Amino acid sequence: MSAEESQETRNEGKQQVIQADTSIWRGGLSGSICLAVVSFRRLFRSRQTIVSAMLLGFAVMVALAWSMRRGRTPEEFISQILIPVYTSFLLPIFCLCYATASIAAEREEQTLTYLLLSPLPRPLVYVAKYCSSLALALLWTMGGLILLCQVVGDPGQRTLAIVWPTVMASTFAYVGLFHLFGVMFRRATIVGFAYALFLENFVGSMPGIVKRVAVSFYTECMIFDSAAIFGLGPAGHHDEAMYLPISAAAAMPALWLIAAATLLAGIVFFSRHEYSGTS
Repeated sequence: MSAEESQETRNEGKQQVIQADTSIWRGGLSGSICLAVVSFRRLFRSRQTIVSAMLLGFAVMVALAWSMRRGRTPEEFISQILIPVYTSFLLPIFCLCYATASIAAEREEQTLTYLLLSPLPRPLVYVAKYCSSLALALLWTMGGLILLCQVVGDPGQRTLAIVWPTVMASTFAYVGLFHLFGVMFRRATIVGFAYALFLENFVGSMPGIVKRVAVSFYTECMIFDSAAIFGLGPAGHHDEAMYLPISAAAAMPALWLIAAATLLAGIVFFSRHEYSGTS
């Protein structure tokens, strides 16, 4: 065989390898999209959607009753409705409902083993499940925020313009955290409820910098910073000397860092952990 023929053979071999890698990558991407769509439909038709709809309906009724009094201001809406009702309760619950159920439901129904036996690599399986729960969580958190702000009229509409980036960033952070719970703990929903309703509130009320481990702390700091144009801040809502707030310029990167870190940790844990249909 001549040198030219040998070179052509090597080139053909390289092209075949490249084509095979490209085919595998395309197949994995296509499979991940299909899994994400199926998971989205499955989660949307679950009891989590009924629970979320009931909670949002109750919050809307509370907001409507609150708005019946004339002369309401954005400051009052934020301090009396948005923070205590929405960001402290509804926002984490919406994320919890879908993020923990994404993997935990597969485990409880003993279908996780079959999912892991598919040709899709585990990181792609995790990302696909994460994207489906994130899409639904965003649908409820952002949609719920818009609905809540619209039903109260002008105070809500003025508030919506400044708080929606905070709600979006917080949704990513909560979904990443609760999705990580879903792969780490068998009773992920219970663990998530304990964290969202008790641990965050307890840690968030502690003095000093301990509260900086809570997602809600960064959410509130961003709201207070953005609502400064309405004259609202931690002073009057919290003891500022004890609360030690940070600026929105520091809180926003912290939320995105939590979102990215929990997503990466979830991928690593899911890829390395041994699962079975009943464990």
